[in-house]
Amino acid sequence: MPSPTEPDYPFSNISEDSADSSPYSTGPNHYGAAKVPAKPSRAKKFVIRGLIALVVLALLGGTGFMLSMKIKYGDFQPPHAPANVIVVKAEPRQFSEEIEAIGTAESNESANITATVTETVKAIHVEEGQLIKKDDPIADLNDDEQNAQLQEAAKSYHRYNELLSKKLGSAADRDTYQAQMDVAQAQLNNHHIVAPFDGVIGLRHVSVGDLVTPGTLITTLDDISKIKLDFAVPETYLAMLKIGMQVKAESVAFPDEEFTGQIYAIDPRVDPDTRSVMVRSLIENPDHRLRPGLLMTVQLVKRTYEALAIPEEAVGSTGDAHNVLVVGADHKVALKPIEVGLRMPGYIEVKSGLEQGDQVIAEGQMKTGPGAEVNITGEKTIDELSAQSLKYSTPRKQEALKSAISPNAVEPTGLSDAASQSNNAPQSATPPAAQPSSTEPSMPENTTQSPEKQEHQE
Repeated sequence: MPSPTEPDYPFSNISEDSADSSPYSTGPNHYGAAKVPAKPSRAKKFVIRGLIALVVLALLGGTGFMLSMKIKYGDFQPPHAPANVIVVKAEPRQFSEEIEAIGTAESNESANITATVTETVKAIHVEEGQLIKKDDPIADLNDDEQNAQLQEAAKSYHRYNELLSKKLGSAADRDTYQAQMDVAQAQLNNHHIVAPFDGVIGLRHVSVGDLVTPGTLITTLDDISKIKLDFAVPETYLAMLKIGMQVKAESVAFPDEEFTGQIYAIDPRVDPDTRSVMVRSLIENPDHRLRPGLLMTVQLVKRTYEALAIPEEAVGSTGDAHNVLVVGADHKVALKPIEVGLRMPGYIEVKSGLEQGDQVIAEGQMKTGPGAEVNITGEKTIDELSAQSLKYSTPRKQEALKSAISPNAVEPTGLSDAASQSNNAPQSATPPAAQPSSTEPSMPENTTQSPEKQEHQE
């Protein structure tokens, strides 16, 4: 029972010792007194701060170490087997600097065969498309009246000539009769139409019995043993035009053939409207395949020269700069900048940066780089690479490549088979120095592809 003098508190049974032992108590535990958490000791604060400092130092140290390792070994690459490549040697090739124009073919000589008198057609002696010689008869007009006049004039001349031989006439009168006979002969000749030169007869426009008048077209005659090719050249190239300059011409009628000729005439006047000058060249046409009026593409050969060349696919470009990957005697790759010149179908001129015989990588550039070691699995020529790319080219480029490829160029089957076999072989893990180069398997082109890409290709 509590004492009547002590109030009855709910927690009066808690002893002071137990209240003092509580970590949240700062003094005697009286009912209603505020309870303040105890402050940590100075030693505990020091330990906490030390742990935080160690964590921060560890993070900074680890970051610094990783950064230093990245700077020191940033360019490190694990060793790998040399890539298999195919090379081509830089070699001299023929180059032609050309100007292209459009021209029209014309006959070497052309004439419209017409009548000079009014008369009916008596006979036609030629067939359409017939090749005739100069002075061969083409057609005859009715000449009965002219024959009679000629006979009368001839008799008068011979009769007076006999009188003159007996000294019964004058020489002046004899000359008059001679002139009359010559006029009658000329009138008769106008009724007999003959070929003015060698050529081919065109289409007939009259038949026997037709009445013709002066200027009536009977047929045409063209000398096409040679073809004149007229074309316009811009005035900017006037200084380079010369008599005797070589001309190459092509026609859609003969897509696989090239016709050559020479310039033999240059118009002394420049057209003020088109700012061009007309040029005429002569092309031999012994088989008469080229015809007047044919549209032809003309290429003027400005100059022909020999220069160092490499395949187009071996040249890499970065902006205006060009470079190639060259394999040295130690099989190490070097990136060499080059200066390029004219481009021909399948190859390109190298003005500087390479020497004749340098081995340039033509296939496999994506698998290697400067300073890397490579394995040469084959060597091809420019003609072989051009023949190989025929099936991947557009029709127009195929025609250009065919004209540029040497007839003796054949794709090397041995090297191609060896390269294809090596490309299909698995990648060897043996270091390059431990395996012979002749039996080293090739690195497949798609070994760097992800499994997703390989599955998509399948």
